[in-house]
Amino acid sequence: MDGIYSSAGGDGQDVTNDTSWAEESNSKLSSRVVTATLLLLLILSTLLGNTLVCVAVAKFRHLRSKVTNSFVVSLAVSDLLVAVLVMPWRAATDVLGFWPFGGAFCDVWVAFDIMCSTASILNLCIISLERYWAICSPFRYERRMTRRGAFVMIGGAWLLSLLISFVPVQLQWHKDRGTLKQPGFNASGEEESCAPRLSRPYAISSSLISFYIPVAIMLVTYTRIFRIARRQIRRISSLERALGHAQSCHSPREASPKSSFKKETKVLKTLSVIMGVFVCCWLPFFVLNCVVPFCEPGLHGPGELPCVGQGVFNTFVWFGWANSSLNPIIYAFNAEFRRAFAALLGCAGSAVETLTLSNELVSYHHDTAFQGELVTLSYPQLLPHAVLGVEDTEGSSEKVSRVSSPSLGKVPPPASNAFH
Repeated sequence: MDGIYSSAGGDGQDVTNDTSWAEESNSKLSSRVVTATLLLLLILSTLLGNTLVCVAVAKFRHLRSKVTNSFVVSLAVSDLLVAVLVMPWRAATDVLGFWPFGGAFCDVWVAFDIMCSTASILNLCIISLERYWAICSPFRYERRMTRRGAFVMIGGAWLLSLLISFVPVQLQWHKDRGTLKQPGFNASGEEESCAPRLSRPYAISSSLISFYIPVAIMLVTYTRIFRIARRQIRRISSLERALGHAQSCHSPREASPKSSFKKETKVLKTLSVIMGVFVCCWLPFFVLNCVVPFCEPGLHGPGELPCVGQGVFNTFVWFGWANSSLNPIIYAFNAEFRRAFAALLGCAGSAVETLTLSNELVSYHHDTAFQGELVTLSYPQLLPHAVLGVEDTEGSSEKVSRVSSPSLGKVPPPASNAFH
């Protein structure tokens, strides 16, 4: 009887184990399907957005003619390479649960990952510098920012990205010495993961070059840009109010401090979106990138920092790469690019070979002989050249002065050094 009951109990236990195993397998399969779907959508959106930017600039002459678009194309190329050379291999690894491509390709992939991600961030940095120079010294910018100068800046960003990626990786400087001869392999002889433990010097130095120094530069430049834009908005608003009061044949225009505040708020929102998206995407990864080399693997004891789980680390890696899918929306979604995208996708019947003033932060539109309208950028026209090209605002102020001169006598335009 004991044997019977024991046998029956054993069979029941086997059935229970089989059921639990089946449920666990179904759960893992569902999780992998969801993961694969989300990652595929992210990769495709990154490919589509950045490809559209490159094709639009290549096809339409008025986009090619602007030096500032060279920086946007360089950014799009770096993000496109992230989607082609980096994302698919990690997506396959995350779905399968192990790295199936071999140890030799792992080093190549790591180098491409560092190079493309760094190039994307450095391109964002030089875009902020280019916009700051254009706004701070517009006349000097027009003289000196040639296509050759732009290519030198872009080449410098790519060269630096190459130097901190392929050289250290090929020389094995990036790996922690304790793990150089300890690759992890599964039962099939395939490497379990392609996530080498970085050496402390390389983790700190590469993070400084790839993120912390560029983000500091971007914070400074965009803060200065906001201050300059606010000063210019207030100056032009005061000219507009003077013009409205001087025109007795027209009702005074509504140009109050409230209107100026709204314009400043739009600029602040735009800059907040740009910096907010970038920092939210990349900051968590680079914090962990500097912390993980200083913590001990496995259980941590007193005085030792706990290590971050590989799943958490991988999630923040994808957050950083997701920035490459958002950059085309932020940096190439002005009116000119939207019309080009619509033409490429067959959504617009009219030609887009026209030059507009959508580049300007504040542009002047002459409605009548004695009346003008100052129009600020709309919120969707996000940076850089789509929003903060204030280099023409001096000309806008001069136009206001010329229009108002019959009634006011003379309203002096802003001095050429008003931005400093």
